[in-house]
Amino acid sequence: MKPARALAGAAVLGAWVALALGVGPVRGQAPATDSCLECHSQLDEERLVKPTRNFAADVHAQHRLGCAGCHGGDPKDMDVTAMDPGKGFRGVPGYEQIAEFCARCHADAELMKRYNPQPYIFSMAEFRTSVHCKKIAEGDKKVATCTNCHGVHPILSRKDPKSPVYKANVPSTCARCHNADYMKGRKVRTDQYALYRRSVHGKALLEKGDVSAPACNSCHGNHGAVPPNTQNISLVCGNCHGREGELFAASRVRDALELAGKRGCVTCHGNHDVQVPTDEMVSTRPPGLCGQCHWPNSPGDKATALIVPGFHGLKSGIAEAESLLRLAEEKGMETASGRELLKQASDQLVSVRAVLHSFDRVQIMTVLNEGAGLASQAARQGRAALLDWRNRRIGMALSLVVILALMGLLIARIRRMERGAAPAPEGGAPQARG
Repeated sequence: MKPARALAGAAVLGAWVALALGVGPVRGQAPATDSCLECHSQLDEERLVKPTRNFAADVHAQHRLGCAGCHGGDPKDMDVTAMDPGKGFRGVPGYEQIAEFCARCHADAELMKRYNPQPYIFSMAEFRTSVHCKKIAEGDKKVATCTNCHGVHPILSRKDPKSPVYKANVPSTCARCHNADYMKGRKVRTDQYALYRRSVHGKALLEKGDVSAPACNSCHGNHGAVPPNTQNISLVCGNCHGREGELFAASRVRDALELAGKRGCVTCHGNHDVQVPTDEMVSTRPPGLCGQCHWPNSPGDKATALIVPGFHGLKSGIAEAESLLRLAEEKGMETASGRELLKQASDQLVSVRAVLHSFDRVQIMTVLNEGAGLASQAARQGRAALLDWRNRRIGMALSLVVILALMGLLIARIRRMERGAAPAPEGGAPQARG
């Protein structure tokens, strides 16, 4: 180590701070010097130089935390003795130790609140419930721990679009392990990412940039990642699809599906490849889904025989009313009341799409009948407006006929009067004809 060069570099790099846990400077105070970056930046071995290159972008550096904050040691010591275990130097943790290593700060609520009043507090207890941690405990090093997902040197804020755990990047981050090559020899599905990319969720997040759309961790969890099981899959979906989740959770079908070993919501909608639900799904014939469970003449089949025609009948009624009202509007007629009825009918159609998840025939038919009644009223309003327009046209035509007739009579009268007047002789007054 060259003290002169080290001290000169330390003056430039003094912004890097060591926040050692119980070792080194007082937490929150910047040391006068930081030997770690200066020394490592001048070494010949790539693995020792690499951590210094992008450390300025690291979220820890931006919060005034230096190398010693994680690795220990004395950042003011400009010699190799800075890495003396007696000075708290911990070095690089073993793979199985990384989670505990990070938890020293991230599981400390009091410490984390100094950087964010509403911090996420990491829980080792939660991590131990994950498939990843259980595999690590078995000695498996081909499963994810903190650095596999968050990176290292630099570790970026989860709000940074370049971070591997930024919402839109999470699926590709998970796919770095969950792919056929990496998972070769394991009994684990590897097509999730390809399916997700073409799903309604994947298109919303990856193509439209809608960060409210679910990514892998939205359903599987973050640090406690596990596959949702049969019992809680509807609760997982219900985190976003609240009304549908509540209705399904209260239905008898949920219990029946569980007894049959089927996985709630995914029985009809799938999981990684969830597509936009279409009304064609509500049918006993392909591509409808009702026939998957309701065999001929079963109670469900009989209920379906009422619900399916009612559902598609409501759609037809709304379409008819829309056509009539639009035609009336094109002819300049007032349709405000009909439009309000049509809006209410359309709201009922939206409502029934949610109520279908109750699998309660009475409840579903009540909404369908209310919607059908509103659509029928809207259609009547449209027909009445068109009838009014027709009557007005007929009235206008009759008025025009009367006006033309009167004009004809008037013209004829004028001509008779003209013919009845004799021309006046020269030098004298006009003579009336005998």
